[in-house]
Amino acid sequence: MKFITKNLVYFAVASTALTLAFRFVLSAMLTNEYYTSVDIPAILYGLSMFATGWYYGFKDGRELPVYDVGFRFHLVTFIAFHVVSSTWFLLGLNAETEKWNSIVLGVLIWGLLIAVHFVIYLILRKRSIDGLDKAELFD
Repeated sequence: MKFITKNLVYFAVASTALTLAFRFVLSAMLTNEYYTSVDIPAILYGLSMFATGWYYGFKDGRELPVYDVGFRFHLVTFIAFHVVSSTWFLLGLNAETEKWNSIVLGVLIWGLLIAVHFVIYLILRKRSIDGLDKAELFD
């Protein structure tokens, strides 16, 4: 199975750009003490990442005949978010109220979830081609 596709690369670029924009806005809001409004960019970021993943995932699904439950896109999102966020902190661009522990905790929790997603991906990958059960293909 082809793991890296054109649409996945486009999604990686888009998710990196969205994450950079999110980090910038979040740090700026926290620096200016707009604590009650930080939900807005977080929700917009989540919705825009979902829409971007849906768009490129749908396009990818038409070109790639294997049903993969979105694992590749989930993995790219995980990597893009944590690489951008870690770099943001290492460069000292974070607000004073943002703590490194939040990134570490996010990696641990999200890492556990992505491990579960990987197991589901492996189970379903062996059983389906484009959402069809292999046993039903050659009746």
